[in-house]
Amino acid sequence: MWTAMMAVMMLPVVGPWVLAIRRTATGSQTLLPGLFFSGYLLVWTIFSLFAATVQTILFSTGLASPMGVPTNPFVPGVILTIAGIFQIAPLKNRCLIHCQSPIGFFLTSWRDGRAGAVQMGIRHGFHCVGCCWALMALAFVAGVMNLTWMIGVTLFILIDHAILRTPVLSRVSGALFLIAGMWFLT
Repeated sequence: MWTAMMAVMMLPVVGPWVLAIRRTATGSQTLLPGLFFSGYLLVWTIFSLFAATVQTILFSTGLASPMGVPTNPFVPGVILTIAGIFQIAPLKNRCLIHCQSPIGFFLTSWRDGRAGAVQMGIRHGFHCVGCCWALMALAFVAGVMNLTWMIGVTLFILIDHAILRTPVLSRVSGALFLIAGMWFLT
């Protein structure tokens, strides 16, 4: 469930990357976009396994329902605070800068062949997870299967990566997450 959710939510953001690699592929390289996406999806699948484990732990300890809805205000308070801190951290900004420039990445980090396409997908996937993991963790605040949250985060990431291309939205959201986290914790 987590892997499918992550794939659907991140598809609008990774789409330009897949299109960029497709435009460079010629002749026998027609599989490169799919292989790139496979490497990318592998990283998100690993993240999804971690998220599903956290969901199981929260459920088994009574801190969340089976659908990942918190049953104790401590859970959203901690998650929002951690997400807020990360959203304003330099690491978030470095990952965001990477995620905003597919052409720059391909020009400086191109790897030939099928294995190279998978490697590039994995590398981009790590940057993408590095940029978005805290936003995905907010599922444990809103509820894992909350469609409004999924659409909202997808739009947020699309605007943050493809439209604004500045760290402003990350910083503002980080401050808001911190305020909300402190509210839950008090």
